[in-house]
Amino acid sequence: MKWNKKNLLIVFVIVLIAAAGIGISRTMTTRRAASAASVTETAVVQSGDLSVTVDATGSLTPLTEITLAFPTAGRIYEIPVSEGQTVKRGDVLARLEGNIQAEADFQALFSDAGVLQAELAAANAQDGLVDAIDYLKYRIGSETYYWEEQLAQAEETLAALDADPNASAEQKSEAQKAVDYARRKQEYLLRDNIAYLEKVDDYYLDDSDITFARLKLENANVALQDAEAALEIVKSGPSALQTPLAALGPEMARLERARQNVENTRLITMSDGVITTLYYQAGEYANPGAPVIALTDVSILKAEVYLDETDVVKIALGMQVVVTVDAFPSMEVSGEVIEIASTAAVQSGVVLYPVTVRLDATELPLRSGMTVSVIFPIEQRTDTLLVPFRAIETEGGQAYVTRVTASGREAERVAVTLGLITDTQVEILSGLEAGDVVTVYANPVQDSEVMKNPMFGGGQ
Repeated sequence: MKWNKKNLLIVFVIVLIAAAGIGISRTMTTRRAASAASVTETAVVQSGDLSVTVDATGSLTPLTEITLAFPTAGRIYEIPVSEGQTVKRGDVLARLEGNIQAEADFQALFSDAGVLQAELAAANAQDGLVDAIDYLKYRIGSETYYWEEQLAQAEETLAALDADPNASAEQKSEAQKAVDYARRKQEYLLRDNIAYLEKVDDYYLDDSDITFARLKLENANVALQDAEAALEIVKSGPSALQTPLAALGPEMARLERARQNVENTRLITMSDGVITTLYYQAGEYANPGAPVIALTDVSILKAEVYLDETDVVKIALGMQVVVTVDAFPSMEVSGEVIEIASTAAVQSGVVLYPVTVRLDATELPLRSGMTVSVIFPIEQRTDTLLVPFRAIETEGGQAYVTRVTASGREAERVAVTLGLITDTQVEILSGLEAGDVVTVYANPVQDSEVMKNPMFGGGQ
């Protein structure tokens, strides 16, 4: 045979292809051999729960900053706090000069003289009620007034029976009869008394006179309730006058004005916090509504963490999260996603999106600045088949496990369909059953693209 250049080139190509095939075969054999040699344990396929989470770290900061201002103008008497100071709910942070007199007037309400004044007001209101009753009795008659009271009581009894599902029809009927009887007596006696006044006193009594007398009696009742309520507060002491009053009349209004004068001339924090800014100093004049003090509310904390663009798309507003605090590693705090930034922050060339989480109330003594880890639950499976991550090998785009027979002497390679995948466990959708025993490798042969592809192999 004559060897020319063309024949030599063909032979050379054939040799190269053969050598490449042998190399590939040896490489795969070597990889399998290495994998087989690295077998360290076996695992039983079990049913369980599996979840995929996104974790990020950050630090705690107060959720809100509160600005305090006086509702009235005045010169500042004192500001007994400084920037950076921690304050408690109810602490006085600043006072106007007018607060000195306002506090004195407030305390005077509960002195012996103040109690005596309230008792006198109640006695005068009682006298006013007696006068109003007499005024009405003169115009409608004492007997008429008596039956008006009887009528009111009968109507109350009937209304109570109507609202009682256990009341019998007989009880309601008797109550209605009492109402009708009292009304007939009241109307009869009223007409009789009007006729008497016109005949004896030559006094013409019209409806407006009676209406005025009834209104006078109603006002007298309100005035007595007002004075008695004020007297009870004054006798109870300053603690009974810490919240706004529903003023019935002049006495309660007097107490409410004294309370407001104190509140309008001092600033009190309504929550625990830290003073961040003092806008004024003692001796300066503050206008109504002008910010005087700013503080952060440390009772409600938030955590801001940063997620990359592949993780942030999995997060949603309102998502419930778990927060762990480095200072309390064995404890967990629940929280909620309240903000997801729409623009990214680039750090060291990496695109990151700020995500804000509000922590729920907890008994833990958390402080602003503490380091936290936030766990975002992305996906979860319950009562599903699970195998260790290192039990999975891949080849040609297919996932496999090595199942050990009952005798433990033989093993077979089984194609499986993967579901949810984490760093430690893999969900098996098909190919295995609970109780099967599989080999776990120290260094399994895996295609990274396959292993990060959930539901690989056609499972849904």
